[in-house]
Amino acid sequence: MLSVFLGFAVALSGRTAPTVTIGSLLKEMADRSGIARLPEVPYKQLQATSYDRLKTDPNDSKTWFANKDYEQFIRTEQRHGKTEWVVMEHEGPGAITRIWTPLLSDKDKMLVRFYLDGSDEPVIEEPFNDLMRGKLEFKPPFAFISWPEPGVTDGVGSDSYFPIPFAKSCRVTLSEVPFYYAFSYRAYPADTHVESFSPSALAEAKSTVEAVGADLDKQPAVTGGKDSEVNLGPGREFVVRGPKGAHALTGLKLTFANKPDLQALRSLVVSMTFDGEPTVWCPVGEFFGCGVHDHPVWDRFRAVDDKGTMACVWPMPYERTGEIRIHNYGSGRMRLRVAAQFGPWNWDSRSMHFHGSWRNQYPLATRPMSDWNYLTATGSGIYVGDTLTVFSPAAGWYGEGDEKVYQDGEAFPSHIGTGTEDYYGFAWGMAEHYSSAYVAMPTRDLKGRENWMGYTTTSRIRGLDGILFHKSLRFDMEVWDWADCKVGYSAATFWYARPGATSNRTASPLDAAAALPEWSIGIKGAIECESMKVLSKSDEIKISTQSGALTDGSWSNNMQLFLESTQPGGKLALAFPVAKAGRCHVILYATRSYDYGIVRFSINGMFGKEVDLWSEKPVLSGPIDLGTFDLSMGDNVLSAAVTGTNPRSTGSRFYFGLDCVVLK
Repeated sequence: MLSVFLGFAVALSGRTAPTVTIGSLLKEMADRSGIARLPEVPYKQLQATSYDRLKTDPNDSKTWFANKDYEQFIRTEQRHGKTEWVVMEHEGPGAITRIWTPLLSDKDKMLVRFYLDGSDEPVIEEPFNDLMRGKLEFKPPFAFISWPEPGVTDGVGSDSYFPIPFAKSCRVTLSEVPFYYAFSYRAYPADTHVESFSPSALAEAKSTVEAVGADLDKQPAVTGGKDSEVNLGPGREFVVRGPKGAHALTGLKLTFANKPDLQALRSLVVSMTFDGEPTVWCPVGEFFGCGVHDHPVWDRFRAVDDKGTMACVWPMPYERTGEIRIHNYGSGRMRLRVAAQFGPWNWDSRSMHFHGSWRNQYPLATRPMSDWNYLTATGSGIYVGDTLTVFSPAAGWYGEGDEKVYQDGEAFPSHIGTGTEDYYGFAWGMAEHYSSAYVAMPTRDLKGRENWMGYTTTSRIRGLDGILFHKSLRFDMEVWDWADCKVGYSAATFWYARPGATSNRTASPLDAAAALPEWSIGIKGAIECESMKVLSKSDEIKISTQSGALTDGSWSNNMQLFLESTQPGGKLALAFPVAKAGRCHVILYATRSYDYGIVRFSINGMFGKEVDLWSEKPVLSGPIDLGTFDLSMGDNVLSAAVTGTNPRSTGSRFYFGLDCVVLK
């Protein structure tokens, strides 16, 4: 561990570091301004997770994106005749700063045990799920479940932020084979004085626990600052200059005169320069945490309400000069009010500039899988959070990818996660919206875990789990999507650094101005096949419906009628309604896949078209023009008959799927 702390020796020389206690860590959580200074007690932020242990070589793509992120552990131990699974251990002083795990009722009997300082007796021995639900030592808001419906606590993500300091060592075990988990913790230099967690230390900190808990539940608000009316035409900007000398921007608030559209939140950009160094360049949507929608959301440092107001209270100090610019890269005029709040700041050798960086990429192919870089920074500072907006044209789940963090030139990441959703505090796509001090998601485009089309924005703010770096930091996120498609990723990263720090993220006006990709869950005028009445079918055909199973795009209404035919000759007749008699083009939307056959379609007994529905992977067929027919008012008949299969078709070979019919 000595090499980890070479950079710490200089920081600690000539002074005595304070003792780390439950109380000191809680006060650090509550001190919003303290995040803008290098910590008094330096540390290295580490992480123990259930990531797939096949990930050993970044150059081996076959294993680097392995995804069995459960039932992974360090080793087993026998204690009192029973097996315990070790999931986290550290020799030396430190503090656990965040715990994440999904909640499942069939895991309610699993015990978690925390052994501190070499003791054979656990200082905490409790049902893991109860601890994470906030039923035991660590009450909400230190415990948080990412699901907005009261009483829903199964199959969702849970986070615990209560600090657990230890003086000499820490070992965490589970009483059953582990499922998914992540333990973030600080490793302190060997000579750091730490008072370990204990029931008596917890009782002594009771008043601090209550005060900090109440503070964590408060949404941030900007209450001061000069309020300016701004009317920005295309290409124009509004400038705010702070008072000269050591000060800090302590609050920034934007209030839109009219509801902003999606493009406005991407094309309106906030940039900042402190002491002559450009440190912030970010679209307001990601900067304030709402993405391309102005849906209400809040976290420790930002809030968006339902009245068009966006606020942030990141402390942003400078030694000599500070400047804010609001620039309109869009094609329309934007009317808003801007309020900037400044206060005095004691600039010293620990003070840091605030950085808000942004990266956007569309289209971004999900195959082959890749590591997508949020940020690579050089210098000395702390990584304190990020906001990710994902655009998906497909219903499939985009969030299997793990975060990978490299500190100070590491060849192998010291942080490997278990999934994008786990990093942002939820699990298995079981989230629609939530807000809390450290993880947040504004309402996304679609509800339910079966369809992730459209835009989703998630944020993670780091408190005690901020990542301290002395030379460099690289943050990657795997692009690991169940769908083989082209997505859009837009990531804002927030970090503090001493003057002179640099990064690979610069101003991107073209990306901010680019038209957002569009999507639609339905086809205009669609008569859904899954809603059609089945008039007849042969015994060779089994009928069911499917949703969310495509690798690219989505069915109209996210559902298709799925026909499993065991051999050629299978027949099906469906009734589709017509409101007004007349001559129409009948357009069929279907599916192509690797085990699909050749199907002949007819309308009211009149031959339409024979279609080969084979494809290497499940994809939308696009419009299939069956022909022009005289249709009667009321029910008409769409018939399908399996006539054969493509030689390349595999498996059952005679299946087919029908999405909808459109009449023109």
